[in-house]
Amino acid sequence: MHRLPSSFEFQSSIETIRAHHWRSYTDTYKGCEFECQYCLYKGPGEYGRHVHAVEDSIPARSDLGILDIGTTTDPYQPIEAEQKLTRSILQAAIATEIPLFVLTRGSLVLRDVDLLRELAAAGLVEVCVSIITLNEKIAAQIEPGAPRPAERLRVAEELAAKDIPVAFHVAPLIPGLDSAEGVAAMGKRLAETCGSHVFSAMLGARKPFWESLYQQMDAIADECGSFETFQRAYPRNFDFSRGAADTCDFEYALPALTPLREGVCEGGAAYVSENYPFLTTAPLEGGIYRWKLPTVYDMATWIQGRGAVAEWPDFLAWYQDFGPSDRLVELVRTLWDSGELFLGTRLAKQGNGYIASEELVMPAHHTLVAKRLPVA
Repeated sequence: MHRLPSSFEFQSSIETIRAHHWRSYTDTYKGCEFECQYCLYKGPGEYGRHVHAVEDSIPARSDLGILDIGTTTDPYQPIEAEQKLTRSILQAAIATEIPLFVLTRGSLVLRDVDLLRELAAAGLVEVCVSIITLNEKIAAQIEPGAPRPAERLRVAEELAAKDIPVAFHVAPLIPGLDSAEGVAAMGKRLAETCGSHVFSAMLGARKPFWESLYQQMDAIADECGSFETFQRAYPRNFDFSRGAADTCDFEYALPALTPLREGVCEGGAAYVSENYPFLTTAPLEGGIYRWKLPTVYDMATWIQGRGAVAEWPDFLAWYQDFGPSDRLVELVRTLWDSGELFLGTRLAKQGNGYIASEELVMPAHHTLVAKRLPVA
């Protein structure tokens, strides 16, 4: 019997419903040797020195929907060369027909081109290459264990040449790390390389690691496009109002997101904003997205297309076609009733439902950290 590491529901909060189509996620390893300084999931200083395989597992089964590999630790970090646990997931996905979203910075993914091509032929995989800057000096400082940006671009090009769907993940997008011109150029380059879509998410700040990240940013201040922009968006005495992580206010996020969005669009790809749904330029369709759960962007688009007030029973009838868990339906209903669900979209609450509006309701201050809820 094929098995997978323990898996968790992805859409478990308003933040992840805004951001992600995936139904579940899993990690092959505890800890990560890449030691990215901004990582939301890293533990104490030994995080990158005592990496080991996840021991728990569950039977592989197709009703997991789109399974994200690489949420909190990279599936293609150096330990994978020996352990081959990520490769075993690909084999299980082939046998059980599980659609996979593989998120990585690692060049070791090229080892598994044989399995990825088989999955791609069945529309069961997308490889998403994570990259936050094309500046090699900056990357060497804040992503010390990861392959350099040029290497990741080469990996993406080789995968695409083998007819394996490729996307990019610009996360975290850090205001001031690059100039606006540099961010736009990166967006265009990524779009031209993958030809499909580019995701982005703003930097999430966590209090336990804030001082160490700030020290790293201090160290690369002269290399940054505008260190002053970073300081305004994320001051050293950042006001941590949530228990997990916070992003900067929208007034600082928009100037960072706009050039990336423009560059991606100029390069011919779709732009997907994981923080602000109204900035997303197109829905994700085909391939693994046949099994997607709708995000807030998809929900709002469906309601806007109706041209009338959408009340809960109508919405639920549409939503149930995606097969959400009972737990997720309950969460969405709570957010629907409170009005929080459609913050960041052009929908207005009317009676017990929602209708298209010209006014944009700005989203709440939030993070993308997922709650670890085991799949049913």
